Amino acid sequence: MPVVSLQNVSKTFENHVVIDKLSLDVFKGEFLTLLGPSGCGKTTVLRIIAGLETCDQGGIHIDGKDHTHVPACDRDVNTVFQSYALFPHMTVFDNIAFGLKLKKTKPGEIKQRVEETLALVKLSGLGHRRIQQLSGGQQQRVAIARAIVNQPLILLLDEPLSALDYKLRKEMRLELRQLHRKLGITFVFVTHDQEEALTLSDRVVVMNNGAIEQIGPPKEIYEEPLNRFVAEFVGESNLFDAEVIKTWGETMDIRVQGVLKTVKNRRGFQAGQRVKVLLRPEDMTVESGKQACLPGSFPGRVEEMIYKGTTVELIIRLEDGKQVVVLEFFNEDAEDISYDMGEGVCVSWIDGWEVVLPHE
Repeated sequence: MPVVSLQNVSKTFENHVVIDKLSLDVFKGEFLTLLGPSGCGKTTVLRIIAGLETCDQGGIHIDGKDHTHVPACDRDVNTVFQSYALFPHMTVFDNIAFGLKLKKTKPGEIKQRVEETLALVKLSGLGHRRIQQLSGGQQQRVAIARAIVNQPLILLLDEPLSALDYKLRKEMRLELRQLHRKLGITFVFVTHDQEEALTLSDRVVVMNNGAIEQIGPPKEIYEEPLNRFVAEFVGESNLFDAEVIKTWGETMDIRVQGVLKTVKNRRGFQAGQRVKVLLRPEDMTVESGKQACLPGSFPGRVEEMIYKGTTVELIIRLEDGKQVVVLEFFNEDAEDISYDMGEGVCVSWIDGWEVVLPHE
């Protein structure tokens, strides 16, 4: 049984449909991420689970019970907000203990649980400090500690890392993942950052315009997107127009950029259909164009070469004017990754790494 179940939920604000007949199950102990652009409805879904918003249509069950009209204070759910929403006039200890005091927990138990939680979020010894004396990362930990000290069934996190710098964000991702494993409770995380979604989640829910585009493990979302929106939103992508020429079983011939290629036919495309071929930058290969390009590759010229430490990103303009991005990884022969601006090259891809999508 799902720990959270949204059933045909809709929500409208000022005649604008924010959530449109959305159904979603969240399972006990998983780390589920709602991923999508600003305004896609992901935070509204979170607030409906928390009880901070009511749905206009549909219902919500938590732990098998109907919570559609249950107020937020009576739900076994705690939320970590983007702004942290800490009490500046209170110490770290009092911020974390706030919910326990409301529940009239005994002072001795409050002290024990707060200290245990401080240790869990790596803030031992800082309970006496004021919020203004903490760094952004420490304030983030206090907000998480205040939420988990109540031992909720579900922890909701609304873009909690967005205010942190890149290095600290990476550290907090690791700490969140470790905390999830230690606690074993259900995390529902909202972000527009694809890297956060892919590195943190057991499952990712990609949302767009109040609806779900795809649900799956991070690897599946990245490597097997169901449509163009997911392909372009999650990771960098090169998209080619193509036409199916011939099919046999799970294989087909397609014509892409005037070149005939044999690829897998996982979705039952038929001859004559227009399709899109998705290729990630790391799926593509590039060779010097000093000699004629081999059959199955596309001639082009290097427009930019961007050094990224462990990789080099090549921006290449193909003969028909299409721009593609190719990622080359450094190895022991790193000095060989060197191209002049305007240099002719031949571009192709690793067989079987392509994803063929319906034409949209």
